[in-house]
Amino acid sequence: MRYANVLLVVLIAVCLISGSRVECLAMDTGFTTEMLSEEDKKTFLNNIKISYLECESKKDAIECFDVNEKGLIVLGHETSNDKKICIYTSEGEFQYGCSFECTGKFGVEFDGDNVIIYFVRSDVAVEINSKGEVENVLKIQDTIENNSYWNNSVFQNKRTQVDREYVLKNDMGILNLLASSYSQLVIIDNSGNEEIIYDVNSEQLSGMLKTFVVIFVFVFIVLCTVVVALIKGLRKYKKLK
Repeated sequence: MRYANVLLVVLIAVCLISGSRVECLAMDTGFTTEMLSEEDKKTFLNNIKISYLECESKKDAIECFDVNEKGLIVLGHETSNDKKICIYTSEGEFQYGCSFECTGKFGVEFDGDNVIIYFVRSDVAVEINSKGEVENVLKIQDTIENNSYWNNSVFQNKRTQVDREYVLKNDMGILNLLASSYSQLVIIDNSGNEEIIYDVNSEQLSGMLKTFVVIFVFVFIVLCTVVVALIKGLRKYKKLK
């Protein structure tokens, strides 16, 4: 009887340990992951400074996105080290968002109604619920399969849900070739009809044109300076002769 009690206690302990591990790793992601220590989790979260956004801020270009089975859309945006995610309905109505800081690229993916933010440089996955609360933090393993998942899933510009295709696009003519982000999110139904539900195309085009003007003026000034210097050099050379 004593041995039976001891065995029962051991079995319960094993189940509790296994259950805790399953709970910690219960993040539905295409990456293979491993646990982080509580200290590493705390340090990482302190560094990225996640803040909840109740209201929609200025719309920015899209860096990454995902769509869940309910038609909710998460868009990822960045301005230098300031990053944010915004969640919209399939009609383009803002629901909530989160801002955070990181120095590298990031991706997003839905886990049910929760959003997982993937940090490329740190190889860390952070799961956030609709209240902006962190539910899980895991380490993304450095494997060939995970590298493939980054490129072939996380950073894809198309998603399909039921009879709809969600596509990230730009509509800036030849400047599309130089764009590193996207200015539009378009929904295409099974009849081929397109509906733009997120659009910052004019803002992006204006910004790129301003950048080109600045670059052109700079190059023009440099060329003028070089030409003037050459002319002066030739004049001095002729005088010496």
